[in-house]
Amino acid sequence: MKKESLNTIKTSGFKIPKDYFEGLEDAILAQATLEAHSKTSGFNVPDGYFETLENTILSKLDKPEPKVFNLFNKKTIVSLSSVAAAIVLLFNLNLFKAAPTLDSLDTDTVENYILDEIEINDLNMLINDSELSQTDFIDYNLIEVEDYIDDIDLNDLYQE
Repeated sequence: MKKESLNTIKTSGFKIPKDYFEGLEDAILAQATLEAHSKTSGFNVPDGYFETLENTILSKLDKPEPKVFNLFNKKTIVSLSSVAAAIVLLFNLNLFKAAPTLDSLDTDTVENYILDEIEINDLNMLINDSELSQTDFIDYNLIEVEDYIDDIDLNDLYQE
């Protein structure tokens, strides 16, 4: 900034409100009388209040405690768990599905089950002796049996 511009300032920039000094004396006296009267807070403590305060608080604490009810007692937990178990059983049981029939079974599935799950002794129990007779085996052509034996892979027999 230039020095010349500093010398051209005519006012300080501070302004006083209009009629400020006319009411200033009354405002100061009013403030002083207010402070003189307000030395006390206006609240009074009764005599012996702090000596009896502890006994008053303890007498209010001696009231009987209210009865507390648990939200989850043993009876409600057992009843809710039994309802949940009944719902799980309802959906896990096949009440709504039709039972499988022999016509609906696939022959490959039955063959795989017999080969994998049933042992030879179990098969003997399934066949009745009254259903078998010697005449059932006499009519077979021996050439067909030999061809069948030739077609069997020996590795399949070794696995069992």
